[in-house]
Amino acid sequence: MTEQHLPRDDLDSSGGGDLRATRLDEADAVRAREPLSISSSELLRGQLSVAIDHEGMRYVLRATRAGKLILTK
Repeated sequence: MTEQHLPRDDLDSSGGGDLRATRLDEADAVRAREPLSISSSELLRGQLSVAIDHEGMRYVLRATRAGKLILTK
């Protein structure tokens, strides 16, 4: 069985790590800092309001005629 070597550009400066894994780790860290973005139309799905259950509490997200969003308990 022959040993396979990674191409040189896949190795970090120490010669032993995989740069792709490092880039993925950095990308995961950036995503963890950025909030998840969901459009209001995805949340409301054509409705005027949607109920959101969070830690045993129910909240209502409502779209107003003026195009604003109101979140109430």
